[in-house]
Amino acid sequence: MSKPKKVPIVQGTRVVAPVPAMPANPTGSTAWLANVPGLFIRQRMEVMEALTGCETRNRYDIIRLLERPSAQLSSDYLYAAGLRAEASANPLLKAKERSDCCERVCCPLFRGFTMDFIDARGTPFFSLERPFVCEPCPCWPCYSCHSQRLSMNDKDGALLATAHEPAYGCGCTCERSFFVEDPSGAQVYRLAADDCSARSGGCSNFCAPSCCNETFDVDVFTPGGEYINTSTFVWPGCNCGGLTERSNLIAAFPEGASTDERAALIAGLMLVEYTVMEKKRQQDGGGGGGGGGG
Repeated sequence: MSKPKKVPIVQGTRVVAPVPAMPANPTGSTAWLANVPGLFIRQRMEVMEALTGCETRNRYDIIRLLERPSAQLSSDYLYAAGLRAEASANPLLKAKERSDCCERVCCPLFRGFTMDFIDARGTPFFSLERPFVCEPCPCWPCYSCHSQRLSMNDKDGALLATAHEPAYGCGCTCERSFFVEDPSGAQVYRLAADDCSARSGGCSNFCAPSCCNETFDVDVFTPGGEYINTSTFVWPGCNCGGLTERSNLIAAFPEGASTDERAALIAGLMLVEYTVMEKKRQQDGGGGGGGGGG
């Protein structure tokens, strides 16, 4: 006789899934990323930004996924699975951008920043650093002059991974490519963020994420070009989060990936967040779509 399937505990209208304790991180290692299928990264709504339109410092809450999503991703799934509620009430890690106000307001798409990811006790687990690189022709992916970069370090400052979007020559395409490398410079993944389509087919990323098309897929490939899996930015639904366009990212780890490779994927996805999704938020001007969350 097979064992009954374990289901989440329902409390009122909220679905609460039991979360295993996160191991200590005394050496700054990536061991805490083991044995989990992915992370849910939720950007918190900034009231001042919503009211004034001025870019404020991004803040994020992170929880670990207990299992790979079995249902089609949508705003309804975020609530039914309890992901948004859990990230808000009991995040495993929190992060807040530290950046220059002038760069955020005048150059939000390529502003520099540092960001520490810490637990509830203030223990750092890793950090992100993005240098300010002024781009005079930000016409990604058709043309740009400079590469955009981001690095991830452990709590002791040792390099874990780097991600970069190369400068583009003249062309006509919808796909932006991001290359993720380990500390030795060897490529680990290539991420494809296409404004038109993805591996899911058709015009699957067109006008996404928004109320018209709720999911924006970022496809992950090996250095040799073989497709691995997809991570997804999901629109949060018709609420204050949707109106102020914050990010809800379901980051799916490749099966069999080492913990360092999983950390590298997060680095690449965070560069996508600060370039592709930030551009969508700027284009939408605070209303109705692009990057949803909150």
